[in-house]
This record gives sequence, C-alpha cells and structure tokens, in this order.
Amino acid sequence: MEIRMESKKGTVVTGMVPVLTQIQQRLQARPKEWLVALQQDPAKFADLEKEIHHAFAQMADQVVAGLLAETTADTDFAAAAKKK
Repeated sequence: MEIRMESKKGTVVTGMVPVLTQIQQRLQARPKEWLVALQQDPAKFADLEKEIHHAFAQMADQVVAGLLAETTADTDFAAAAKKK
C-alpha cells in the first residue's frame, strides 16, 4: 500500500525512520522560533500555544503514516488483511 502525506500528490512515506528524522529536525528548529516569537510579542502566547499543539498533532499524524507505511509494505500484510 502506498501512503502519502497531505494529499494524493504528496510525498510518499516509506517508513518510520524518515518520518522520525524529519520530526527530529523540526523539533530542533521550532522551539527556537517559538521562543523568539514569544519574546517579541508575549501577548500572543495563546496563539503560540495553539500553533505548538497543531505542530505536535501534525507530527503525531506523520508517525501514524510512517507506521502504516512500514507495516503495509510487506506483501504478507496485504494477504492477511484480505483474509479477514
């Protein structure tokens, strides 16, 4: 089964490792951006909190997609799924 991110034309997800690598890169960059944004405008804390929650929800979706891609890559999975 082919799993894609975002849409039918989105990036093909091949498994957990690339997904986790991308998430790790985001987690290294984003907190710095969030800190700068909060320092520049503390009044937007509520908006920043929503943005952070949204970012982590997206990362969770990516992990699920990676898990599904890795699990369904095996032809035995497709055969087992058809039996049920």
